[in-house]
Amino acid sequence: MNHDKIKFFWDRYLGLLCKGGCRTTMRNPLKEFETQARAGSFDDLTDEQYHKARIEAAEISVFWNNRPVDNVGHILLNALSKTEISDAARDKIADILATASLNTNYHSHESEMPYDKDEWEDADGLTPFDDDDILHWTPRNIYDFLNHHIYGQDAAKRAASMLVYHHIHGNSRNILMAGPTGCGKTEIWRTLSKICDCVKIINGPQLSCDGWKGSYHIKDIFLEEQPQKAENLIVVIDEADKLFEPAIGSGGTDYSYMLQNELLKIMDGDVLTFVDENRKGVTLTIDCSGVSIVFCGSFERMLKEKNAASDSIGFCSYQKESTIAECNEEDLIQYANVRKEIAGRINQIITLDTLVASDFEAILDSPSSPIKKLEKAHHVSLSIDENIKKALAFNAAQSGLGCRYIRSKLQAMLDEQMFDTPEKQKFTLCMSI
Repeated sequence: MNHDKIKFFWDRYLGLLCKGGCRTTMRNPLKEFETQARAGSFDDLTDEQYHKARIEAAEISVFWNNRPVDNVGHILLNALSKTEISDAARDKIADILATASLNTNYHSHESEMPYDKDEWEDADGLTPFDDDDILHWTPRNIYDFLNHHIYGQDAAKRAASMLVYHHIHGNSRNILMAGPTGCGKTEIWRTLSKICDCVKIINGPQLSCDGWKGSYHIKDIFLEEQPQKAENLIVVIDEADKLFEPAIGSGGTDYSYMLQNELLKIMDGDVLTFVDENRKGVTLTIDCSGVSIVFCGSFERMLKEKNAASDSIGFCSYQKESTIAECNEEDLIQYANVRKEIAGRINQIITLDTLVASDFEAILDSPSSPIKKLEKAHHVSLSIDENIKKALAFNAAQSGLGCRYIRSKLQAMLDEQMFDTPEKQKFTLCMSI
């Protein structure tokens, strides 16, 4: 194991334990790695970098005993039982604890209080709830978890919470989230995938009709999973608006409609048999009645056309709270090339807020700040000039790229600082942008 990585593990988990987070659940790092890999988070890595990152996740995951999640207390006890500690080292640890004990009032019950979610810091899928079984969570629990990670977008977080709640209790739903790039649509579902293994995020534009060799098909979404999991997926189709765009072939066939035909069978809850073209004779029969579909996309043309017809909504300027169903099924059909049969099976349409510069400033200072995520990813401490923050926020709003712009710029600034001194633990990001 890498010394710095395992030291970070012990430091973070002991810190949580000492703050009353004994029962706080932590997601298995290997499971988290695999979820992120399916979402395309590591597509830019070389094979060697990917393999190294996976090995590191697998090494730490041994403390979970193959559980997808476990609480901090169990993980630490398991790690301790697997760690070879000399008598001298154990005596030193005992001495440290004895000294600390002299200054501790063990009659106080403060250490037994549940971990305060307002002070909670994210750590590899950590949740602020004592119960690690999401089946016991209420929609409010799920919403609170999202609220810690995602800034704003109240209606979208509520809708996502309700879909997850209903889905895990056997009632599938289909929803559509429309909003500009970088406003948090995909991030909502990426965050939910940390606590809900059934969330599977795929890239809409990569989907092609069944029968096209070498392509990624809708059936591949299910063939990649075990049958029981495949029948209970929440399939999140990112950039779905690109999937719906007309794709007219030389013979006049709209391949987008053909793809929608395949989606329609799933949304209808049909029992489908998929043939694995890569493994001869292998088939998978799936009851799709337990599958939920989430369409995420900018749907820019639809929103612009809709807003042009109503002075009450401004695509680039309104700052009110998110509202549900600003667009309806007819808008999807008229402006987004969505088939009537598909639109009629979408239970809810959510329009997300357009984020402005002040929103991005708030995000940079929030618990879910890209700065904090960068610190955790590289195990460093970062400081950044307030003027740089304001410039980043302004440019993120102007560029239309949202948080993606901020993340890429922060990473570029850190890379510049790390180029000559990668071993440093503290960096000041202050280059001109």
